[in-house]
Amino acid sequence: MIKKILVALDGSEAAKHALNYALDLAELTSAELELLTVIPPVFLPSYSVYVLESSVIADCAKKMETFCRGVLSRAQIEVQKKKPELKVSTKIEKGEPDEKIVKIAKDENFDIIVIGCRGLGGRGDTLGSVSFRVVDKAHCPVLIVK
Repeated sequence: MIKKILVALDGSEAAKHALNYALDLAELTSAELELLTVIPPVFLPSYSVYVLESSVIADCAKKMETFCRGVLSRAQIEVQKKKPELKVSTKIEKGEPDEKIVKIAKDENFDIIVIGCRGLGGRGDTLGSVSFRVVDKAHCPVLIVK
């Protein structure tokens, strides 16, 4: 029985489709939703340390956090518009998206993870995308939405 649904969001079109699917699933099963956004670490080529000031790197990280918070806020507004009766919570984490998604799903006993098939992770067209790594590591079913 599905009682708790974890929805991983990154601002991509696929994540929007995943959210819509999760809303319908939650309504059908009377499950509660948690909307999760993970702020990935900022990776730059090693030589950039010699070229860029640390303030530039910090600014990039701050902009990434602002973007991710916006994704979560817009998703929460969307849920309230479409399905105001659903019980929804939000969470924002920092780290590797696949690792955080899997850890939260396990630690908080989620019954299913809903995630988009291709996100903004930069590796979405390869076999190593976040959604495939989540499928590989998760303790529970994972629904990948196109």
